[in-house]
Amino acid sequence: MGFSNHQSLSTSATLASRRRVSGAKLAIDWVEKAESVIHFLKQIGFQQSDIRKIVSDEPRILLSRVSQTLKPKIKLLNDLGLSGSDLVQAVVRHPVILRQRLGPAIHAFRTVLGSDENVVRAINNSHWIQFSKAANNLIPNVELLQSYSGISGEKIQKHIIRHPSLYCMTTDLFRKILTRVENKLGIPPNSVMLFYGIKCVAQLSDQSIDDKCEIFKSFGWTQSDVMELIRRNPLCLTSTEEKLKEKLDFLINQLGYKPDYLAFQASFFTYSIEKRLLPRHQVLQVLKEKGLIKEHHLLSSASILTEANFLKKFIFPFEEIHEVYAQLTGSTVESLGAGRVKGHI
Repeated sequence: MGFSNHQSLSTSATLASRRRVSGAKLAIDWVEKAESVIHFLKQIGFQQSDIRKIVSDEPRILLSRVSQTLKPKIKLLNDLGLSGSDLVQAVVRHPVILRQRLGPAIHAFRTVLGSDENVVRAINNSHWIQFSKAANNLIPNVELLQSYSGISGEKIQKHIIRHPSLYCMTTDLFRKILTRVENKLGIPPNSVMLFYGIKCVAQLSDQSIDDKCEIFKSFGWTQSDVMELIRRNPLCLTSTEEKLKEKLDFLINQLGYKPDYLAFQASFFTYSIEKRLLPRHQVLQVLKEKGLIKEHHLLSSASILTEANFLKKFIFPFEEIHEVYAQLTGSTVESLGAGRVKGHI
């Protein structure tokens, strides 16, 4: 199958362990089972590279029974609307999908998300779902979230589709997460930032949150300033400490912004310095220096524009700035012009 030496050793060790646990009969027929699994996957459209990835991640799939296990699971996925290349991509992304019980998990996702299309979107958006946990925890967690926040099911659905694994943890743990969002981050239950707070505290320990708050304070922020920013953009804490220091140095030491102003500019902590903030800041500076724009354009307003709208408003009307922006963004004047011709704005 084209495994590397490391992959071959790892897969063999896993299967050998499984054979010892399961007894002599499996030791005799496991090769035959593995061949039948590989043959079946190829029959339904999986390439050798796909199978290699699946087996590398979940070696025990080779010990599955095709008729009793794999075919029913593939049928469930087909009935859900996954077929062809979409099916292949879903299984390659989640090889465990061929080992865990799917029926209860799919029922839970259907109940919460309202349609098979939304279930497929959730599966495609996630790189990790424990389907057994989804079956047991998803519905109770959504009921808890609704009673806790009063937020409508439709809004909850959107966030589950984006990050389904966050809502599949045990309900006791999910309840603790909600408590931490309110107590640690100061985000009230009915805030639109609640979902981003869940994502933040699911990733970070209380100590990590405290450490990152101290970084803000080392740049002159008060506790009140820090909490104001967190309530507006809790994901600012998910940056690495190094990235956070770099962002604060750029905004405070290089651009001269004050902490009490930055606390209300959550978008600054969403965008990359190199890809968005610095190029747009320098474009605005050049336009002002050349007298090409008269009114005062704030970087906070310019930074939230989509790339297409920024080009339309600040780049394309001024030929003098084309080369500047191309250099700042690592592109070319020709590529900017091509984007305009193709109607990307």
